[in-house]
Amino acid sequence: MTREELEKRTIERAIGYLEKAVDRSRKEALDRWSLEPPLQYLEMRADKKWPFEQFRQALESDGSEGWQVEGRYQMLNASLHGIKLAVKELLK
Repeated sequence: MTREELEKRTIERAIGYLEKAVDRSRKEALDRWSLEPPLQYLEMRADKKWPFEQFRQALESDGSEGWQVEGRYQMLNASLHGIKLAVKELLK
């Protein structure tokens, strides 16, 4: 396996980890610190930083109210889309 292939696979795994977390965010509280390594890994490789900052801000909501759970999910989902766009070129 080449270095480029390994890098691409690691990026895909990091995105997959974040996707699973976004899906879980409607049902359970998320551990921000377990999401920090994949976020940092992707952020170091991306030119745009705003989706990562927005994702972290969404994690700060505890979702204690029903409407907050949906709001957190919507913000995480939108931020994840921005993260995917930010690293899209690395996956080609």
